[in-house]
Amino acid sequence: MQSRRYSVTVQGRLGGRFDAAFPGVSVVPGHGQTHLVTDDFDQAQLHGLLNRVRDFGFELISVAVAPADPSEVRPPLDGAGVTP
Repeated sequence: MQSRRYSVTVQGRLGGRFDAAFPGVSVVPGHGQTHLVTDDFDQAQLHGLLNRVRDFGFELISVAVAPADPSEVRPPLDGAGVTP
């Protein structure tokens, strides 16, 4: 099974207190939304992350394959999930 980096966007601005709740994930807060950007995850790890998102009761906005270069991931700009 191939590992990839993922960006999971949830509604709301998550603070640093959630860093420990998502191992292997960078929490990138934006305006009204937060990106959860993973290290290389396989499908089982991705599903585990999505289960954690559900367990916390966060509203899931999107799931996408993230660029290989972490500097290319940009935080969301607004509540509509629009990025430049």
